[in-house]
Amino acid sequence: MKSFPYFFTWSKQKNASHFSPVKSKGSTVYTETQKIWDLSSVSFQASFGHSPETIITAIEKQLKEMPMASAKATYPLKDQTTERLINYIGSDSGKIFYTVSGAESVENALKIARQFKKRKIVLARQVSYHGATLGALSVTGDWRNPPHLTSSEWTVRIPEPKDDPTLSKTREVILKTGPENIAALILETITGGNGVIIPPQQWWDGIQKLCQEFDILLIMDEVICAFHRTGIPFAFKHFNIRPDIITMAKGISAGIIPFGAVWVNDKISKFYDDEILCCGLTNYAAPLGIAALSAVLDLVESPKFQKELNILIQYFHQRLNSLASLPNVLAIRKIGMLAAIDLEETISWDVFIKENIYLLSYEKRIVLSPPLNFDLEQFEKAMDKLEHVLKKFKSEKL
Repeated sequence: MKSFPYFFTWSKQKNASHFSPVKSKGSTVYTETQKIWDLSSVSFQASFGHSPETIITAIEKQLKEMPMASAKATYPLKDQTTERLINYIGSDSGKIFYTVSGAESVENALKIARQFKKRKIVLARQVSYHGATLGALSVTGDWRNPPHLTSSEWTVRIPEPKDDPTLSKTREVILKTGPENIAALILETITGGNGVIIPPQQWWDGIQKLCQEFDILLIMDEVICAFHRTGIPFAFKHFNIRPDIITMAKGISAGIIPFGAVWVNDKISKFYDDEILCCGLTNYAAPLGIAALSAVLDLVESPKFQKELNILIQYFHQRLNSLASLPNVLAIRKIGMLAAIDLEETISWDVFIKENIYLLSYEKRIVLSPPLNFDLEQFEKAMDKLEHVLKKFKSEKL
């Protein structure tokens, strides 16, 4: 077993799964011997493939002009891009706090919510993932939380939508906790690695009403879903939700530059006119990230991109519908370019990588989040290979 001088994430280090890419282009990664199709956008962030030329060009231009800047710096690209992001969200007010990752976006959203409301408790779902920093892990509700001594005493869990469709149990949780103690409710609009769970409109309507009734801030975690992952700018727009705070990362910079953002509504932003915002980062609003975001907005707002994305989504869903008939497929959940396939048996990540497919594989489940600009001909080949692996595993047990 080869020893490496660095850690592999979310893994036991002995015999940790890995591979050795030497280059990447489009939606394909190459090793010395393989051409591997990326069906997960690495970890949801490579929304526009591994070499989006317009985004890389924008970063290179910024690198030559002003590669870094003080958090106190104001300049046209920062001003204009931030206004564009607020408009892209669908708002004409509020403000943006920039970060360098999804976890830090969640971390700062929690800090802002608690400071604004002067309350500690945050409600979160039992099955959820919000990031790997201590605060983000404290509201995370999956296997990644227990190993860490998080500030979980400030987190109160609400049931999953399927277990509480009328939200009567969630109401009981709020009343038992005391609404006067609750700062916010944080929710992934649609879960990612935990199974692409898509709550129904009725549940979302109930969530909105509870937050209004009990004066609880609604934080939407759109780190995975934003920037057209679900076919539209933000997934919360599928459900007519009115969040108070939105967290973003991953697709915001196409994964090329570590970057993230938090939007807060006008009421919260005005609170800080006379209150110190106790949040800050060394690389706050990093110019390279701003440049990447500007180029991402150029791309997703173009009619050509949107037309081609709709064609890709239609094809993706057709192939998923055909996969549903395979004997080892139990269920498929999908929206836009995001899907989860529940399986009778676990197929490990190593099996897929040997078959030239890169995706997210969990116990008895795979999660697909292909690049949003996957070349259609190449995407067909990648989906053919995926179907081949699912059939072959059942018949031959790879």
